[in-house]
Amino acid sequence: MTQLRRSALILLHILLLTLPALATAAAPAYAAPAKSCRPDQLKSATVKAGAEFTHRGTDHSMLRSTMDISVPVAWEHASDLLLDSHSPDHRFALRCLVGKAPIEGNMEGLDYDEWRLKPLVVKAYEKHVAVHYEAVTWIDTLDPYQVGPWILAPEDGEWLISLQAPANIAGARWDEVYLRLGGPGALSATPPPEFGEGGTVLTWRGERPAPAVRVTLHPPAAQYWNAIAYSEHQALEIWGLWGASGAFWYVATAVLLLAVGNRLQGGLARRLMPQEAYSLRVLRAWALLMLVFSLLVYLGDNAYRHVARMLAFDRDYEAAVALFTLALLGLALCAFGGLKKQILAAVGAFLLVLLVLSVTSEYFELPILPTADLITPLESHWVVSVLYTAAIAVCCLGMIASGERLLLMGERRLPTSVMVAVATAAALMTTLWAYLAISRSWERVSWLLEPGGREQAPLWEWWLDDEWWQLPSGALDSLLTIAAVLAPLALVGVLRVFRTERFQAASFTPTQSESFLLVSLFGIAAADDVRYFGFSGYLLELLLALVAAWGVVVLGSRLSVLGKISVDDAPLGSIISQTDRSDVLRLARHFRELQSRLHRLSADAPSEQTAAQEAIEAEIDRLDRALPEGVRPADLPFACGPMATWWENACRGAAIACFVGLPATGLMYWQETVRGDYWVFWTEEASGFLAILSIILSWHFAWVMGGFFLGALWRSLPGRHGPAKACCVAAVFAVPVTASYIIVRAIGQDEMGVVGVIATFTSVMTLTGFVMDVQTFRGERRYLPTNASLVAYVYQMRIASVAFFLAQIVALATIWKTFQGGGPSGPAAGP
Repeated sequence: MTQLRRSALILLHILLLTLPALATAAAPAYAAPAKSCRPDQLKSATVKAGAEFTHRGTDHSMLRSTMDISVPVAWEHASDLLLDSHSPDHRFALRCLVGKAPIEGNMEGLDYDEWRLKPLVVKAYEKHVAVHYEAVTWIDTLDPYQVGPWILAPEDGEWLISLQAPANIAGARWDEVYLRLGGPGALSATPPPEFGEGGTVLTWRGERPAPAVRVTLHPPAAQYWNAIAYSEHQALEIWGLWGASGAFWYVATAVLLLAVGNRLQGGLARRLMPQEAYSLRVLRAWALLMLVFSLLVYLGDNAYRHVARMLAFDRDYEAAVALFTLALLGLALCAFGGLKKQILAAVGAFLLVLLVLSVTSEYFELPILPTADLITPLESHWVVSVLYTAAIAVCCLGMIASGERLLLMGERRLPTSVMVAVATAAALMTTLWAYLAISRSWERVSWLLEPGGREQAPLWEWWLDDEWWQLPSGALDSLLTIAAVLAPLALVGVLRVFRTERFQAASFTPTQSESFLLVSLFGIAAADDVRYFGFSGYLLELLLALVAAWGVVVLGSRLSVLGKISVDDAPLGSIISQTDRSDVLRLARHFRELQSRLHRLSADAPSEQTAAQEAIEAEIDRLDRALPEGVRPADLPFACGPMATWWENACRGAAIACFVGLPATGLMYWQETVRGDYWVFWTEEASGFLAILSIILSWHFAWVMGGFFLGALWRSLPGRHGPAKACCVAAVFAVPVTASYIIVRAIGQDEMGVVGVIATFTSVMTLTGFVMDVQTFRGERRYLPTNASLVAYVYQMRIASVAFFLAQIVALATIWKTFQGGGPSGPAAGP
């Protein structure tokens, strides 16, 4: 009985302790009172807001918004504006002042349209706190844009820009609202502006509440058509950058590769040898591979959307299509590169695993991959990272193996372990860059969200999933751009097998078919895939580059030193090529010694001619008469180049350009990815690492292929010295680039620093020509005390030497002046 009583007392005690907790849980939960923006305290605030368009000199119209808000210190949250930008109170105060209402296309209210390239400025004064808020955006599609308090809506060939004042400061005094349209005048404006200038500057002053400004304008043609070409819902988008225009470079290049192969085969007066037949098969296979994958990457999404509309898909599989295209590209490159069967089997197994996971996530609605319609949980993103890293690593591995096969035509020199290590490192860097870029972009778009608030976590999960969803598509474009630099390697590899000088000692310069290959090689390297009105202008640039390069080849065959007719109506080059190089250098040295002795004798006895002078002059005349008119013995080493054959000259020119072009590549890297605000854009691009890598490789290959072209045609180019020959190559490069510059300047698009690009290429080529001249006489170094003496010996003409170095100084000054100015034309466009 005592035990029972004790148990009852313990139970009663527990109940008494539990009842308050139960009552609290059952009672309605009363949260802390929500913060109020206190708009009643902001009626004495003053606001100045403006928007300014910049059209000319950019591919996409830029819209800049500026707001200056002055709030009274009596406002409840005025002091919170002075806190750190990550402070919840600071962000709440900013939301009260500049928070945006959701619009169509941005229901989350995130600021992913605008870029705040200048930090928000807050200054406290005695009676007020001033906020300066500046943001920009680029109109690259025909979708609504929201920047600052302005909303731009393209409608029926016109742009409507309207002011949407934040609700809490709409009742404040708006001292000034202005619009600068940047060229086209306003078609309509409500309310009527109080001040203006030329229809392009409109101003409203002293309004309370905020004026409901609505202005329509006709956008400039170039920027408007660029926006059409980027807009998915437009019928002409299929012909734009992410459609047929994007694929056109690869299609035209593939056709040119096939034409070169046919020309080489037709230029032979004999049957193909096994290695030649193999190299032609490799060249044609690569051309077809480029053709197929360019159409798949750039037009595959359009084909998918058409099929989805026809079959009325209830889910979006576009990301899955991009992911499988990425994996198929890697498998095709690995197979083309001739990797071991074990590696191909592993790649095939990975592709199968990817297929199973994708089908499983779609069919059973499991959020395994971002390609599914469900949002992938944060804890599952490590799986996504591993799979994407593997897919990109496979593509990089196939790219390296394919490049080796194209250049060496089947020979193996790189160990498989090295290729795997490089590919894995590139893929890991890509994934790491993607994660950091997504985090940086989230910081930008969520700058007004409360850190750790209820809204932030699901939005961050959605943002991360959406960015990973788009990564395969961006990576595909960058990887295909990297694959494009392998096209010149394919031509070099075929030329290495087909070159006639291996069998004919008298072949001192490339044959007609080999010259056609070299012209095509230079055309591919020099012609840029520019856009006019949003569509490809590559065909014009390629044709101009091919015509200019062939013109220099034809001109050089008539004006070059070795092209002049000698005895037996044979070109001088065919005779010199059968002469030992040491004899040519010995003859040039003897001729220069004679000239030097004659100069000294003339200086000692300027008024009379001695027998020694007459003998020297007679010897010089005899040497001159043995050569065609206008050719002197000292010209022969310069004309032959540093190596014994034109192929070796080509390889030497490429190697020199590869070395001296490193600073130029660094300069172009800085110009296109770092200068101004470019670095901000690239560090928020998920596939930015691959895109930057493609920029670096593209420019460096341009210098290397230019050096190869210079060396291969060294004996056929006009000019007696290396820098003069190099200037001919630079002039060929300048023809398509200058034509593009004239067109884009006329229509008002981005001029892309054309003058600086030409100056950079010229500087690399002339330095390459200079080094090749010096290396031609490297055997004379033993007779001279220093390297400077060797240079002085090579260029004995002081005027020519001074002119060369002055030209270098002018080129460097031009590069500096060109790249110092200007600014970004907008963030890198994505698919």
